[in-house]
Amino acid sequence: MSHGIKPMKDGRPVEIERKYLITPPDRNTMDIIEKCPRYDCSRIEQVYINGENGEGGRIRRRDYKDGCRYYYTFKQEINGISRFETEYEISKEKYDTLAETILDGTHPIRKYRHCFEYKNQLFELDIYDFDKSFSTLELELENEEQQVILPDFIDVIADVTGDKRFRNFTLAHNGGM
Repeated sequence: MSHGIKPMKDGRPVEIERKYLITPPDRNTMDIIEKCPRYDCSRIEQVYINGENGEGGRIRRRDYKDGCRYYYTFKQEINGISRFETEYEISKEKYDTLAETILDGTHPIRKYRHCFEYKNQLFELDIYDFDKSFSTLELELENEEQQVILPDFIDVIADVTGDKRFRNFTLAHNGGM
């Protein structure tokens, strides 16, 4: 699901994102989410790799209703909320080859991503296979000062934007499976 054109800095695409730790949604909450505009669900497998030419990054397999797509992504932090992000689609064969270069000490992250619109904002809710005690809610922003209107049907525990403990890279080190 596309987020539109990314903001640019120094001629490079920038991801500006807020991330929230939330209570895993119950069935009633999921019923509400599934009725939201632009609702979509996909299965994601994400692997952090040593990468090509010594450049690390992550690869992602994303299963949609109409098939599977594969991506290579490299991020470079600007500050706690913004990162330079380079992402491009790759073939299944390239994904399989790169997956063999998994970064030492990490595990693949497997999760379901539920995307939905709330008050003209496109949220991504991740439910992880390896730990059912928490979920995360993300929102990509147009700028760092953009106001976020959180869905009133989601139990937000904390804003964890910039908290490295809840980055997928850290989660992959802590047993992602």
